[in-house]
Amino acid sequence: MNPSQKLPRGAAALLIALVTPTQNNVTGIPVLLWGRPGVGKSSFIEGLARPDFPVTTLIASIHDPTDFSGLPILEDGKVRYATPQWVDSFSETGNGILFLDELSTAPPSVQSALLRVVFERRVGFHDLPPGVRIVAAANPPDLMVGGWELSPPLRNRFVHLNWDIDADLYINALLSGWQQGNIQEVDTKAHAVLLGQVKARVAAFLRLQPSYLHANPEDNPYGFASPRTWDFVAALFTSAELLGYDLHDTQSDGLWLDLAAGCLGEGIAIALIEYLRNLRLPPPADVLDGKVSLDVTDLNDGELYVLFASLNPYLKAAVGTADLLPYSTVYLDLMATTFDDGRRDIAFVPLRELAQSGWLPEVFAAAQQANGDGGSTVTDQIERFFADEGLNQFIDVLS
Repeated sequence: MNPSQKLPRGAAALLIALVTPTQNNVTGIPVLLWGRPGVGKSSFIEGLARPDFPVTTLIASIHDPTDFSGLPILEDGKVRYATPQWVDSFSETGNGILFLDELSTAPPSVQSALLRVVFERRVGFHDLPPGVRIVAAANPPDLMVGGWELSPPLRNRFVHLNWDIDADLYINALLSGWQQGNIQEVDTKAHAVLLGQVKARVAAFLRLQPSYLHANPEDNPYGFASPRTWDFVAALFTSAELLGYDLHDTQSDGLWLDLAAGCLGEGIAIALIEYLRNLRLPPPADVLDGKVSLDVTDLNDGELYVLFASLNPYLKAAVGTADLLPYSTVYLDLMATTFDDGRRDIAFVPLRELAQSGWLPEVFAAAQQANGDGGSTVTDQIERFFADEGLNQFIDVLS
């Protein structure tokens, strides 16, 4: 995926959502495209089809609930649910796109049946393959004719993206043809590592704005904040970074806002992005490697929280390696300065989480085996922190 691709509005965010790893080894966060008729939502999605990546389109309004929940059948005195035929289109490849077109024309009974398909990825008692992505499309509420509003539980299971084509893009397409979308892969291991850092930034924002954890569905016509959609945001932002999108690049402004607003609503999204852009933190690896020096007394409370939470994954990964002691030395020096600065309460949660991971006995043993003052300094710092009266919760960890 190229950040400079000339695609319809919403397409870049869609392609990111399609490749984002989620829980249980599933790929793709469900997407709902909102756009007026005739702007190419369906043709773009169907253009992503490949021999090994099928796209199955279902018009929601012409199906009944059993097409998504399975038809109950009595067999040997027990009721089982027959799997709809459309599920078979993914049986050979194990991946592809289930495209639910005209979703806003689906009656409430069909919407209820779709809840399980969209989020649990189950059709009756049959699991969709982990590589099957779910995309839906709908016309904006002001253009609906004879449709139904989507229920808040169903809306909360999608990232909502506005889809549109401006005049310049359409004119270029007339002259040179439409540019096809390109689905890339995101390395799941790299995503898992970076996700921890992104979650730390999101957590720091929510520590400052805890009321933003939830939003009223009635105040947001599309996506709205909930713990589920905050998880979506963290995973999507992680994929965007791995695919080359820079939060501080003005050319990517629309993409980041599309991703965040599609999950949380525009108001919270703007506040989140503004907060993330103002964080003054170098890459965690550069801090631990000694490539940059950092004065933690110059950081605000949110930045300090993000710093330690971002360093923790690197220290955990260093257990059993030669990097454990030097990384831990840098970490503990920063922690000591934080304690001296009177802000030990901010470092408490990251330090407890790190200690409970098994890092503590490993670094303590490495420090005792080390020659010179470095090992004794680390030992002294550990004893200082965990003897602190405010950190008595660590007693169980140390026992």
